[in-house]
Amino acid sequence: MRGIERNESNGRIGAMEMDFHFFTIYALARSAGFKSDHAHTIAYASQHTDDAKYEHALEFENGGRFHQVLTAHKYLHPNSLTKEVCYQIWVPFHFLPGDAGVEFYERMLTRPGSTVAQRLLDDILASERKPYLLHRLGIFLHTYADTWSHQNFLGLERDDLNDVKNLKVAGLSSNSLESIFEKLKQDVLEYLAPTLGHTQAGNVPDEPYREWKYKNYYGKGFHIFNVERALDAARSCYQALTKFLGQFPALSSAGALPWHEIAGKVGELFQNKSDLDLRCRAWASAIAQSQMGFGPEGRDSNLIYDDREWFRQAVTVEKSKEGKDLYTRNPGFETSHWKYFHDAAAFHSFTVLHEVLPEHGMICG
Repeated sequence: MRGIERNESNGRIGAMEMDFHFFTIYALARSAGFKSDHAHTIAYASQHTDDAKYEHALEFENGGRFHQVLTAHKYLHPNSLTKEVCYQIWVPFHFLPGDAGVEFYERMLTRPGSTVAQRLLDDILASERKPYLLHRLGIFLHTYADTWSHQNFLGLERDDLNDVKNLKVAGLSSNSLESIFEKLKQDVLEYLAPTLGHTQAGNVPDEPYREWKYKNYYGKGFHIFNVERALDAARSCYQALTKFLGQFPALSSAGALPWHEIAGKVGELFQNKSDLDLRCRAWASAIAQSQMGFGPEGRDSNLIYDDREWFRQAVTVEKSKEGKDLYTRNPGFETSHWKYFHDAAAFHSFTVLHEVLPEHGMICG
């Protein structure tokens, strides 16, 4: 059994990592009462929010075109790390403003489970059952979970509010941290911008098992146990999933398990200090062995994530004699998960930037 499908996205750092955005969300959705296929749709959309790195339009050989929505940022040129890009990607998808404070940029700081996030959830619960509703829910859960791992940082470059001083990480020496940061600068675009988001803390906020300390620009000290943050995020995501099924009961295939019955296993998995690949495998194993209290059903026994799965189902790519990519819409493209993900991403971005944030007096569109 494999936990993840190896592909180029696995090396990407940003937001919580795949063990939360895909495997935890899948397990929570199954525990809440979603059947396996629906849980996979939600979890895949959640994780794919970190992997949709292309924004060019596909011009189809069999007619028509489709413009992708950029929700991640690995393939952008460093010169494209502009304020416009930050507002387009980081703010709506990864650093949702928390609207706590008085001054604009202070209000742009991400806050866990903020009123802005709750307003976005309310909008989903009150929405029509459109064909991309589960994809939108998955994208929301990605953004929602990030309000815990990204708390007290904002998705714009700021020398003050994103400053991290005296960073100390349990189990890592200063030399080890320096080595990690150098590797990040080589592999991941956003770490070329040292005052963007939590880049000065590296990927430490994203790994559920970490314990770390730092001081912010104002000299305020933080001592953080990521397991506590991850558990709070998981509990809140679980509540969102159960509320969703309460609003759309036709999508429920079983009653929700009480949170206290799954919290112990979830916390145990968050304390796993292995690398990302092994952490994902541990989640896949726990799901396959029914250690979460549900199943087995459908994908439970062999849960994997392949960031090109939905694209390959929707589009065929061939090379021209000149080496140019030629795109063909596959049968059923108009109802494909890949199209629906991009439809949902466009809807999510518009809702955040043009409806929810303006209601809170923040004009970011």
